[in-house]
Amino acid sequence: MGHVGRVSELWIYPVKSMGGTRVEAAQVEASGLVGDRSWSVVRADGSPVTARQEPRLREVGTGFAGGALTLDVPGSPPGLDPVKASAALSDWLGYDVRLLESASSLVDVAPVHLVSRGSIAVGTEPHGDTCDTDPRANLVLDLDGDGAVERGWLGEQIGLGGVGLEVVRHPKHCLGTYAEVRTAGRLTVGDDVRLDR
Repeated sequence: MGHVGRVSELWIYPVKSMGGTRVEAAQVEASGLVGDRSWSVVRADGSPVTARQEPRLREVGTGFAGGALTLDVPGSPPGLDPVKASAALSDWLGYDVRLLESASSLVDVAPVHLVSRGSIAVGTEPHGDTCDTDPRANLVLDLDGDGAVERGWLGEQIGLGGVGLEVVRHPKHCLGTYAEVRTAGRLTVGDDVRLDR
């Protein structure tokens, strides 16, 4: 089928359940975008804390300074390193937590989550149910044609710049699709999106 659109936005979510940071380019490996969901929040006993249990985590901003993780915790100075952010998070949440770095990505379903602007604009699944319009996707795509969406790509091979993906399932919140990485490489905003049929 060839060209179907372009990469409009790239997002990395360094800490699982927290806000993302928008980037212009990213290295994509078998485990997903490098740096994506590589940190987590854990309690003093080591048990994980997620946004499902603690929705306030989504209010914490993340970023990078010189390649190092920084966090913006509400009520604290911006740009905290993980050690200072752990203390600030504990104070803000009201119980002891710390940030823990993992050797591999902590994604729940598949390494890459992508969504089209068309899906976000409509905000509904094919049956008409309203969906989460903040899908926290890694890739936001501008697809050619009015109303073009990625919903029908299940099982398809997708090329984005030099990266190859295979769409493997739909997320439960219904916007976008999840994909496995078939060809690692560098991805940049503006890269062509191709259906490799």
